[in-house]
Amino acid sequence: MTRILWLLLLVTGLPEISGWTLTLSPTEERLQNRRSGDNFLAVCKVKDFDGAASDAKIEWYRDGKLIPRFGSTMTIERTYSNQLMINRPKISDGGKYTCKTEIHGETQEVSAEISFVDPPKFLNIQEEQHPEEGTRAEIVCEVEGDDQLEVFWQFNGVTLDETSQRGYEFSENNQILYIPHFTAKIDDGVYNCNAAQYSSFETLSVNVTGYARPTITVFDVPNGNRGIEGHTIELKCGAVGKPKPTYKWFFEDDEVPIARSDKHSVEEGLLIIESLNSEDAGTYKCIANNTVGTNERSFDLAVFLKPKVDLKHEHVVKEGEDVELVCSYHGEGQVTAKFTTGSREFSVKKVHANSEEIEMEQNSEESTTTVNSASQEETVTASDELELKSAENVDNSNEEDETSHHDHGGQDGEDKDEKEESTKWKRFADDVNSERISVRAEDNKLILSIKNIALEDAADYTCAVSNDAGTTNKVTQVGIIHPPTLRHYTGPHVRSYDGNTVSIYCDVSAVPSPKWHWYKDGKEVEANGASIQIDTQTSSTKLTLENFDGSDNYGVYTCKADNGVGQLEKQIEVIKVGEYINLRSEIRVKLFVSVSPPTPAGMDCKKMIYPNYGKCSFDSDIYEKEESKPQTLDILIAKFEEMESDYNWSDAQTVSVPFEEDITIPDLASNTQYVIKARAVNEAGRSEYTDEISFETTDPWAPQSPGSVTMKCSDYCIVSWDTPNSHGSPLLKYKITIQEMKVKTDEEEKAASSEKSASQEAEENSDNDDENDVETTTSENDNDEEGDNSSETKTESSESIKLEPHENDDATLETRDSAEILPTDPSTSVERGDAEMVAHGSPVVLEVDATENQLQLTNIKPHSYYKIAVSAENAIGQGEPAEFEHQTDDSPTKYDEGMDSTKVFIAAAIGVLFLLVIVDFGCYVTNRCGLISCICLNLCGKNNGAKQRDLESGRGGPESNRLLDSSGAR
Repeated sequence: MTRILWLLLLVTGLPEISGWTLTLSPTEERLQNRRSGDNFLAVCKVKDFDGAASDAKIEWYRDGKLIPRFGSTMTIERTYSNQLMINRPKISDGGKYTCKTEIHGETQEVSAEISFVDPPKFLNIQEEQHPEEGTRAEIVCEVEGDDQLEVFWQFNGVTLDETSQRGYEFSENNQILYIPHFTAKIDDGVYNCNAAQYSSFETLSVNVTGYARPTITVFDVPNGNRGIEGHTIELKCGAVGKPKPTYKWFFEDDEVPIARSDKHSVEEGLLIIESLNSEDAGTYKCIANNTVGTNERSFDLAVFLKPKVDLKHEHVVKEGEDVELVCSYHGEGQVTAKFTTGSREFSVKKVHANSEEIEMEQNSEESTTTVNSASQEETVTASDELELKSAENVDNSNEEDETSHHDHGGQDGEDKDEKEESTKWKRFADDVNSERISVRAEDNKLILSIKNIALEDAADYTCAVSNDAGTTNKVTQVGIIHPPTLRHYTGPHVRSYDGNTVSIYCDVSAVPSPKWHWYKDGKEVEANGASIQIDTQTSSTKLTLENFDGSDNYGVYTCKADNGVGQLEKQIEVIKVGEYINLRSEIRVKLFVSVSPPTPAGMDCKKMIYPNYGKCSFDSDIYEKEESKPQTLDILIAKFEEMESDYNWSDAQTVSVPFEEDITIPDLASNTQYVIKARAVNEAGRSEYTDEISFETTDPWAPQSPGSVTMKCSDYCIVSWDTPNSHGSPLLKYKITIQEMKVKTDEEEKAASSEKSASQEAEENSDNDDENDVETTTSENDNDEEGDNSSETKTESSESIKLEPHENDDATLETRDSAEILPTDPSTSVERGDAEMVAHGSPVVLEVDATENQLQLTNIKPHSYYKIAVSAENAIGQGEPAEFEHQTDDSPTKYDEGMDSTKVFIAAAIGVLFLLVIVDFGCYVTNRCGLISCICLNLCGKNNGAKQRDLESGRGGPESNRLLDSSGAR
């Protein structure tokens, strides 16, 4: 019976009684305080069930709701199990989760509380921290967490605590680590800040490096805190610190640091100041700075200045009058002063008290002559000695003589020059002996007196005042009113031909400046701007004629100079050369017979050598006849290093230069040996080439002075100039100096007199009773870099002064103008008369690139007097400036003066007032208060209705526009 019952049960499908169980992994304890943000997995599994896996139905529920198989919270069925997955769980995903299983009608379930917490979070992370060395370092690790948060530090693998011998300290739940007396050598490194909370563990690595504030250890300034005007000084500031300090230099109270400029060079802690002047004196401060702190040092710089010199610009007197050249000066330290003119020098020299001699040294004979003085002026004591020295040293007299002989050409010229020089010195010695020329010293003055002035005395006189800072030179022109005397002209004959353009000129010495006229056949020549052009300067005039077939520009021309004192006329004949053909009568007439010139003889290119051109002289006697005179010279040029024994001269460079007494060979390389051949050329033909002639060029020099410097004004003034000879080194830039001048006022004269009186009183109280002898010496004559471009010594006489010729007549004339004529506007001299001109304000120095030949000046004022200098600079140095003076009239019409301090103050006041009005208007619009509201209420009778209504409604008062803070104090 029992067996039958079992069979029935099997047939009817009754479930078999089994012992399976339901388990949860991980355990319930490990499901608490899980880290939020980390993917979560829990597994519900059936154990001890041997039946088919499909018979086990396992489901997950939360809050009675079945969890789906997709989504951020989902389930995944596996064999005999079901997995609960939560993607990046949040705290809100926590709660009670239930796993239910049914097998053959038997149901079991297991529940667990699952919770999530946020991990520790580092705030305001500072991975690099730099405490200051020697201080109590504070290393911060700010962590956010709950009450179970635990923070601890590790360094070099060792956990730090307060029991450590290093003396570590902690605060803010170990979030701040204190290291006493931080020392980089032992404390620098990586500190790990560890934060643990439940099952979460976070680590922040902090790289700790000790820093040190700057300490200035080097501060080099000039000895005595003093620099010299015109010199360059270096200020060095060096500091130690970590990180490496940076440096800034400040001047006076300026809040803007000194920046790199043409004046200043700033690099690290080194400050270089170029060309010191009075404005550079003051307090300089060096500040060394890093992220920890700053350190500063300062000092006061004094500038030792060159002497200041006042000298009347011009003296114009009549022949036979007496003149005194007064050079006033003042300066620091020991000051010496002297007058120079040409090769002569006048200075006061203290010698033995009993000395009563006047010495004259003449270099041409290498001898010294002493002439006893007959008497002295009252202002010159018996101890004053006037010593005259030639400008040339005895040791180099031969070389200088050769140069002088070359400039004047030929042995006859040499003898004549020596004779003239000897005569000049004899006359000068007689002048000194007779006291016609004397010099005396007074309080801060040097006075050169010339009695019964003669034409030979007309020249430029330079007052040179020196101290340890250098020398200041001021020049005065002494002009003798005299009729025009010829200095240069084209010559009695000038040859031309159809299709050729020729220029003829006359150059005179005259005071005052003459008026010029050109005449032909008794009629005045007028320029037409085309075939006839006239260019007249202060002391010269040039007539340019363009000859063409049928032109009437041949004949005898007369240049006439008239200055009211006298007149000068000079005739120049323009001769037509070549053949003239009368087509109508077919008669061939030879107007002037030209023959082929002979080969140049006696060529010498070694007397004077130059950087980038050559100068050659030759025997000119062979060209005395007009018909054989050359027009040009063809020159073959070869470099010595490129020549071989069988050198082919057809490969040589060929240049053609105008025929002159001295031939200029242009465009040569510096420091190079050359070999040349030359031949003469005129209309009739060419001569044979000369034998080979060798010479060499020198190393580069500083450039020559710019030529043809002028200033023209309209809206603004424009200074222009011609490009000077670079002397073998490319031009880098031009420097233009503009100095405004003004007439010396009576107040300045009185101030000078007061200063003189004070100086005399101080001298009377001094113990120095030594008497001065007047010494007049001649200084060594400076050899200019270029003979044809240097300014000739101005010894005004009736004899012609030769200038070395240039490549063409035009260039020669321009050079003569620049060398002999001060390019001063004639109107200037008339308007200012004999008034003394002094510098007004500081000079303005501008620089332009070497590619420019002009500069627009925006700070030139109308009806003003200016002294302007233009100099060129190359890699060798700065050349001599070309100076000229200019007086403006109604032009320029525009002037950029800039704002002075008064205008700046007024502009600032207007700006502040405008700002206050804007603010007050804003207050009136928003709150009905302020100055405008007061005016409306009291003057205009307008009530402040809006504010009253607010008060009546209980919304007035200061709290109406402010939210109440419930947490604030009651």
